Amino acid sequence: MADRLTQLQTCLDQLVEQFNATVNYVNTHSEPALLDDDSRSVINMAAAAPVPGQHQEQDNSGQALAGAGAKDESLSAVTFDNTITELSTDIILKSRQISMLIDSLPGIGVSPESQMQIIEELTQELEDVENQRVAKIEEKDKLLKWVESLIAEVATGISETKR
Repeated sequence: MADRLTQLQTCLDQLVEQFNATVNYVNTHSEPALLDDDSRSVINMAAAAPVPGQHQEQDNSGQALAGAGAKDESLSAVTFDNTITELSTDIILKSRQISMLIDSLPGIGVSPESQMQIIEELTQELEDVENQRVAKIEEKDKLLKWVESLIAEVATGISETKR
């Protein structure tokens, strides 16, 4: 059970990392959204403000570049959506994995005695399988010796016929 608990803790840590990475990606790559309906509010003006470090050219060549930038912007929107879909899928899969691990844990109603009984049954089953494995190894060794003796007899017969 400790192994499952360790797996569960590892999966939860990974899920937290995935949530963190997803929120960070959305925070850095998404367009700012208006927070209320009032277009004159300070918050909405701040969201619509240009990003520092980016400048826009107003001449004719700048307009041509702006047209190319719009194409890149739509392309980046597709990339953004695809990445969000992928990150969401990863979170969903990790959540399902965590659910499966939780379902594999013994229930609240399972007593320690019944858990010990299950462990004893599994121990006995493991011993039986180990005995079968040892028996198969012994059988393999016997067959190997028999095949080696057959090969030796054939080799001896061939060498005697060549004399």
